[in-house]
Amino acid sequence: MKICLAAGGLLVGLAAGPAVAQPLITVAPVTTHRLVSKAVGDSFEIRVLLPPMIPGETTRFPVVYMTDVHNGFIVDEDHLRLMMMNDTPRYIAVGIGYPGASSIMQATFIRSRDLTQVLVKDREGGGGMPVAGVLRPAVTSGGADKFLAFIRDELMPFIDARYSTDPADRGYWGDSLGGLFGSYVLFTKPDTFNRYIIGSPSLWWGGEDALKLAEAYGKTHSDLRANVFIGVGGLEEMGPAASSRMVTNVLRLETMLRAKKYPGLQLSTRIFSDESHISVVGMNLVRGLVSVFGPQSPESGLAAKYAAMVKPPPA
Repeated sequence: MKICLAAGGLLVGLAAGPAVAQPLITVAPVTTHRLVSKAVGDSFEIRVLLPPMIPGETTRFPVVYMTDVHNGFIVDEDHLRLMMMNDTPRYIAVGIGYPGASSIMQATFIRSRDLTQVLVKDREGGGGMPVAGVLRPAVTSGGADKFLAFIRDELMPFIDARYSTDPADRGYWGDSLGGLFGSYVLFTKPDTFNRYIIGSPSLWWGGEDALKLAEAYGKTHSDLRANVFIGVGGLEEMGPAASSRMVTNVLRLETMLRAKKYPGLQLSTRIFSDESHISVVGMNLVRGLVSVFGPQSPESGLAAKYAAMVKPPPA
């Protein structure tokens, strides 16, 4: 007995059955790795989601590195649907999580260590997150340089050695502090990625230090070669959250980038008017992926590749 799903004209094999003449499109389960970082001095849980594949193909795929995961991706199925329906090309999703964190809240405090570029004391710097002394062993903020070294020098070689990657095509997605980290990378080591999805960036951190980085970069560089999406919820600057200036700072960053007219920069921004800091996360991810990868032609999709592989040879 063989069980299959039809999805947009694609045949996806779910269970083994009698031998078939045509290849099936397969979806591998998420693979988890434990990676110890010398740069950070801590271990990370690395989750790898492979794209739908045709057995035997030798395609090399872009990689999207994601910092805002804990015990999984936002929704694994969202990635697969985007690729299956050809809204995006197929890519490998790599999530970076924390095996030592017993809860999402604990992971949040560790994120403050890795995703912030300057040390901020409790409640300092426009709403700083209290991290010092909360965890044992204690963590502090301001470790973005070490975390970036981990990604560039340890994680990327690890992934490239084990998966069919295209090292010339790497993307990033992060939200909130993850968005802040994305901006830090963009203005310090922009060649780390060529596609950046910066969701609801916490640009308020450290006295809006990230905006100073953007300004400093512009004074010493004439180009910024990257495809960048920046998204934020329209409700993120309402009520008690007004002091964070989430929307205002995104608009300031957009204005700075457009004023420089970097020839190699592709920039798209989106304010999701009715969304909060939490409800906008999935939208930043999905809309960001579609934006940075751009429109897909029907000929580039998995359905076309499948059809070409199973097409009978001419008589």
